[in-house]
Amino acid sequence: MQVKIEKMGFAGSGIGHLDDGRVVFVKKVVPGDIVEIELTDQKKDFAFGTVKKIIKPSEMRIDPPCKYFYQCGGCEHQNISYKNQLSIKENLVKESLSRQKIDAQVLPIIAGSDKELYYRNSIRFIFTLDKKNQIALARHGYPNDKELVVVDECLLQSEKSNLILEKLRCYINENIDHKTSFWQLKIREGKRTSDIMVEIITASDDLPGEDGIVDVLKNVDGVKSIYHAIAPAKSLLNLRRRLIFGSPVIQEKIGSYTFQISPESFFQTNSAGVKTLYDKIKEFADIKIGDEVVDLYCGTGSIGIYLSTLAKKVTGIEVVPQAIRDAKDNAKINKITNCEFIQSDSSNISIEQLNNKIIILDPPRAGLAKDLILQLATCNFKNLVYVSCNPPTFARDLKYFQIVGISAKKIQPVDMFPQTHHTELVAILSK
Repeated sequence: MQVKIEKMGFAGSGIGHLDDGRVVFVKKVVPGDIVEIELTDQKKDFAFGTVKKIIKPSEMRIDPPCKYFYQCGGCEHQNISYKNQLSIKENLVKESLSRQKIDAQVLPIIAGSDKELYYRNSIRFIFTLDKKNQIALARHGYPNDKELVVVDECLLQSEKSNLILEKLRCYINENIDHKTSFWQLKIREGKRTSDIMVEIITASDDLPGEDGIVDVLKNVDGVKSIYHAIAPAKSLLNLRRRLIFGSPVIQEKIGSYTFQISPESFFQTNSAGVKTLYDKIKEFADIKIGDEVVDLYCGTGSIGIYLSTLAKKVTGIEVVPQAIRDAKDNAKINKITNCEFIQSDSSNISIEQLNNKIIILDPPRAGLAKDLILQLATCNFKNLVYVSCNPPTFARDLKYFQIVGISAKKIQPVDMFPQTHHTELVAILSK
């Protein structure tokens, strides 16, 4: 079945039309491609397909640098030049806003950094065994994400992280007979400090070859922390961790600030791009001497701390206890005395805590609860900055803000995730 890819849609899929008029979504394609596809799932009004053959390539198409691109589900756009990736993302942001009838100025998209590859500071791999009882490391595959694709490198993480993959795989295969309990490997890296944290997750309490694994990994330059995590039900929700080497945390720098990262804490995936993002948040917040800032969904406090030199006081709200502990530690590390971090659900905050404040919102991908938007509509905030990594939920929330009398004035897309479909957004809202 032949299809022309007309444009890109959200979640990294190209969009075309079948002969019967239905929309078809196809990944790993480029706008302008004419491709032969196989339908994998059909609905009444749309369908999904995979490429069987490229009949006529788009002028935008390039050769992907990664040898696993067409088997791995980690990237969608390595076959598109970075300049065109940026253009596609900007257009998708505008489309999502237009669909919700949001009339706001969308500034030209900016790159988070000059790194199109090797930018990730956190990545996860899955251990898999072959028929010869040899272990390998894998990512979720494409087109079926339930299948695994064995990799020996990832071009989005650093070369040093790729070295860890090689050393760990070789040691386990040469020295350990019983390999079935190995489940996942997570590597976190401070791009500005070169600190590395390795977490090996097993399905049992035992880490086979623990002493040897530690000896191999601790000699990799930069490895400061090694954890063994236990997931008896192969679930990431209730991991039990124990530190088996080094420091319980690693550090990362944003501008002049230092932040500690623990195994549980969230930190922006693109360290080099964080400063670009936070500088835009600072610009939109427009903090004046004497202003107070409320940072909802504050995580480990990085945004609030970055804004603290301008503010009289910063109050960070976060529901995750570990993140609040890290936020308080981060304030101490940076000798910041005007930041207070409170463990609480953001929906529990009172109107009095929001009145006359500059408010920063940086929620998870699911976006904001309607109750919180309603509460924000009843208070007299000075400025409201909304940060999002999910354009569809961002546009949905802006629509609801608009209904309750708060409108977006200016929106800045920031590409923090080259080679993927993800885009970060910063908006300034006012009544």
